[in-house]
Amino acid sequence: MAKFSYKARRMNGTMVQGFMEGDNPIAVKTKLSEEGLIPISVASASSGIGLSLAALTRKKVKPEEIVLFTKQFATLFKAGMGMENILSTLSKQSSNPTLKETLETIKNDIQQGASLARAFCKHPSIFDDLYINMLSSGEEAGILDEVLNQLSDVLEKDFSMKKGVKSAMLYPKIVVGVLVCASAVLMIMVIPKFKDIFSQLGAELPLPTQIMIWISDFMQDYFFMIIGAAIFLRFLFNRYYATPKGKFKVDTLSFKVPVFGPLGLKVANARFSNILACLYKSGLPVTKALAITGQTIGNEAFMRDVRILQSDVEKGNSIAESMRNLTYFNPVLVEATSIGEKTGALDGMLSSIGEHYDMEINHTIKNLTTMLEPMLLCCIFGMVAVFALAIFLPIWGMSDAMLK
Repeated sequence: MAKFSYKARRMNGTMVQGFMEGDNPIAVKTKLSEEGLIPISVASASSGIGLSLAALTRKKVKPEEIVLFTKQFATLFKAGMGMENILSTLSKQSSNPTLKETLETIKNDIQQGASLARAFCKHPSIFDDLYINMLSSGEEAGILDEVLNQLSDVLEKDFSMKKGVKSAMLYPKIVVGVLVCASAVLMIMVIPKFKDIFSQLGAELPLPTQIMIWISDFMQDYFFMIIGAAIFLRFLFNRYYATPKGKFKVDTLSFKVPVFGPLGLKVANARFSNILACLYKSGLPVTKALAITGQTIGNEAFMRDVRILQSDVEKGNSIAESMRNLTYFNPVLVEATSIGEKTGALDGMLSSIGEHYDMEINHTIKNLTTMLEPMLLCCIFGMVAVFALAIFLPIWGMSDAMLK
């Protein structure tokens, strides 16, 4: 048996980590679940320095490559091609050496008698719990073709959603970055020249100009200290965010940010609906489907609500009623879930509400630039006005004095 390192959470949200022996990562996760823990990550603990260096130099498999692979996998399986031929064909046409090597390893494991899910679960850095559990349920129920199609759809939706949000964030990031760079250049290169001019004239400077010159002097004298402090603060933030308490607090605040907070909450509800519908439709028990869904959302505040929901459902409570008592589930999602439970069509209702959120998110992303433009323009005009006043107020003052 191999030795694995693991990270898991107790039902109260406390993080635990340690080592455990098992045949493979999925066996270790099963043991952790039996002990009342929620597995987060399981990795081989027997890797040495050489393996670590090799892992660092390996090319990562991008989400879009997994989406494409899954779509091709589903198409070839539906066409009736054998599993070994499918994996061999997809391995040959893959341009990513890491994915190519992984598919060859999976093919060899299947040739030696391993199940599809067991062969895939040996590569947790590429195929996550959602992927493995859906393959496992599809194999057990004999509906692998349907499950692969469902998995392909949910991965494609998830990737498109994330890509859309990243694209929407790009514009404000560029504007803010340009503003910061322009301000730094003005403070370090432009303001000092005006300072020399003002000092030669010997005029009394207005307060805005004095403040601007003080900031310029400070940035020139302590430039490297400012950069170092920024890097150190970023390091402290990353350390804090890596703790359960820090991640929970930061992720909670992220839902309160204007414009982006409501968008992030919609994305979380959409991912919850789409992934839970996909898992439930594939035949997984709702409690296990909730446990897997909770690990894939990406926001600790929302994930904590999902863990509480899972605990309530395990006690026999209704999903919708439990949702009503939690913070981050949208009322529309709660009502749709309630109808789905009463009519016995929970997966269909969740899929419908997921599509509803997808449309809302796409609409919000398309209008995001329009919503942000006034705010960004105010920042630009504000910066220009501050610099203009600081530079021209002394000139106007001296002009008035000369005229008198």
